[in-house]
Amino acid sequence: MATNPNVLFVSEEKLKSFTSIHQSVSPTDLTPYVLQAQDIYLQNYLGATFYQQLQNQVKANTLSSPNRTILDQYIGPMLCNYAFYHALPFLAYKIFNKSVLKPDSENAPSVELDELKFLQQQVKEVAESYTKQMQVYLNNNPNLYPAWTSPNTLDGISPDKKTPYFSGLQTNSQFFNYKKYRNYPYGTGTRPNGYGGSGSGYGNDQQCYGCGDWPTN
Repeated sequence: MATNPNVLFVSEEKLKSFTSIHQSVSPTDLTPYVLQAQDIYLQNYLGATFYQQLQNQVKANTLSSPNRTILDQYIGPMLCNYAFYHALPFLAYKIFNKSVLKPDSENAPSVELDELKFLQQQVKEVAESYTKQMQVYLNNNPNLYPAWTSPNTLDGISPDKKTPYFSGLQTNSQFFNYKKYRNYPYGTGTRPNGYGGSGSGYGNDQQCYGCGDWPTN
């Protein structure tokens, strides 16, 4: 099954309604990033078989009812934000012959690089949240999407069903939590209840060696 590289799953109107992209931004400036979002993220999570099925149905205007539902309610919001994520740097910077320029706004100062990175991160988190919603929907309705549940490996990549984001390492252990209060080289904090002995970081005399005072709050 061949891909259709120029098929767009979201319209300019939807892209601007789901993001803060101004109405004055030309669709020609946005189209490359919608295509990137489709090929990089959507194909990864749907798998090549389902992705190509959607492309063919959109191109032929023969979308099945289940495919229209997932496209309108889940894929659309996800793609809008991933496309915005990719477009952000190039909305602020323009590439010309032999140079990369940052055009000055007529009405407001341009954002700095750190601000731009912050905005990108916020947009990416929104896109990942929509991706998770799509994955939950697919998992709850596997019988509606056989191209996702039983992909043809000859078409390309299989669906990535892992969570789209990493929420960070968490630990509820007081032994690890005390470290942010440490005051090297030595400290005399009192160990919390239930901690002590070999490997705990606290001696039998209830002293915490190598950390600061145990916090009381």
